[in-house]
Amino acid sequence: MKLSFCLLLLVFNIQLYGQSPKADSLQNLLQKTKDDTNKVGILVDLAMEYWSSEPEKTLEYAKNAMGLSGKLTYFRGQARSYQVFGVYYWQKNDYVAALENYSKSKDIFESIHDKNGIARAICNMGIVYGEQGNYSQALDNYLQASTIFSELGDQSKIASTYNSIGNVYKNQKNFEEALISYKKAQSIWLKLNDKKSIAGSYINIGSIYTKQKKFPEAILNAEKALKLFEDFHDSNGQIICHNNLGEIYFQKQQYPEALSHYEKSLLINDKFQSKRLMITAYNGLGNVNTRLNENAKAISSYQKAKDLALATGVRPALQQAYEGLATVYGQVNDFSNAYHFQKLSTTLKDSIFNAENASKMTNLRLHYETEKKLSEIKLIQKEKDLGYATRNTAVLGLLGGLLVLGLAFNRQRLKVRKNRELNEVQQALAETEIRNRLEKEQQLMAELEFRNKALTTHTLNLIQKNGILEEIRQTVSLTLKTGQKDENTPLFSKLINLIDYSFNLDRDWDEFKMYFEGVHKDFFIKLKKENPELSGGELRLCALIRLNLNLKEAATLLNISPDSVKTARHRLRKKLNLPEESNLTDYLMSV
Repeated sequence: MKLSFCLLLLVFNIQLYGQSPKADSLQNLLQKTKDDTNKVGILVDLAMEYWSSEPEKTLEYAKNAMGLSGKLTYFRGQARSYQVFGVYYWQKNDYVAALENYSKSKDIFESIHDKNGIARAICNMGIVYGEQGNYSQALDNYLQASTIFSELGDQSKIASTYNSIGNVYKNQKNFEEALISYKKAQSIWLKLNDKKSIAGSYINIGSIYTKQKKFPEAILNAEKALKLFEDFHDSNGQIICHNNLGEIYFQKQQYPEALSHYEKSLLINDKFQSKRLMITAYNGLGNVNTRLNENAKAISSYQKAKDLALATGVRPALQQAYEGLATVYGQVNDFSNAYHFQKLSTTLKDSIFNAENASKMTNLRLHYETEKKLSEIKLIQKEKDLGYATRNTAVLGLLGGLLVLGLAFNRQRLKVRKNRELNEVQQALAETEIRNRLEKEQQLMAELEFRNKALTTHTLNLIQKNGILEEIRQTVSLTLKTGQKDENTPLFSKLINLIDYSFNLDRDWDEFKMYFEGVHKDFFIKLKKENPELSGGELRLCALIRLNLNLKEAATLLNISPDSVKTARHRLRKKLNLPEESNLTDYLMSV
């Protein structure tokens, strides 16, 4: 779902939300304009009028604009046409083609020294990087663009950049920072009275409140956005608002209201034909009908979501559809289909999980290599400093010897020779000491690298094991609902296989403690000495906090809910007698 549509204001200062009176006006103007640079601008503006409602028209007008720009040798028109191509391919989720066209646009704008065009191209590339999950590159692009827009004094573009940064934070699940960025963008748009951008900001702010379970605020923002989109006759925005409201009411367990919004979403989308938005609505209908025990309707909705997700390649939505089908088929005692879709769901979920873990491991490796290089630089600098000190000592000794030689050359000749030899011995000893120190530090770095890798591997094993145990719990729950007790049923077979697999991954907390203290020496001894009343479970929680794991990761390792982790952290603070202004993580880092 493309919630970042309002970011495309960075492309052109025109209407971006579906068919409007402006499109009719541009069509009339197009018929009266001769083939010149003004006509190129009209074609580009028309192309951008249709990107969200009729994207094929966007492509048609962009091709016409590019052709005319080529005939006129109009570089700015070519750059703007490339940006429209980028928008079209972005809308189609063809990120490679989108980046290629944005890059061509940027190159042309640079050649004609158009700073505004350069910044727009950079920011639009940031949108693509963000949707690809390359968040650091996306933020870097937004900061570059923001600097240029600030130099130009363009408040509207600065607001859009804040909105873009909010999207990145949202994708990283940093909801507080996302909300701050969205509200900064909205405050600027309110001052500018840019109602179309304000509508987009209401959707983004409402989505954050939904994540935070602040449902009244979420509903208020979604309804404000819906009202504005209805005024604009924007189908894309209306569909998104109805899907969001359906999800909010589903989480509030107000199922009739949720059904109503999902059905309205599909009704509007019947003409708009956004497959991704249809998938969201069908999965939502499946969830609601499952809770209402409308099993036939739930199966039909999940099947439609599955078929569309397979066609578009939306893997998370496909996994949700598989999981929903497994649940519903289990409720109607169709165990063959229940097992089939549960297996598909588990396989796809593992695939997505493994991809996320691979990304985490890559980030850990890059972080480690960076710190290792910094340590090597410090050691080299230290060695140079010691070398300079030794050289200076030798020079001072030589000067002293020459001074003595000048005062009493004959009497001090032998003494000067001895002093020189002594300095050489001292320098040799200093160099030997440097080499020994470097070898020892390299050995310690290698040992620390090994222990860090062992601790990371062991922690990931525990997370995977607890994930499997959670799946076992869900399978047992589904089996108990069906009432089947024959051990040859597919669900029981799956349960046995999962338990066997869990045994193969098993690592107890004593092994975790061994790896942990290999990196954080005497952590448990010091902590227990200062706080002898701490239990074994509380010591484990202290270790996880020391590793700087978030609530969800700690909950998975401890096999409890994130809320239970919050409660445990609160009790731990009391046992440690920490004052309110003290930070629990900072305290454990200092142990």
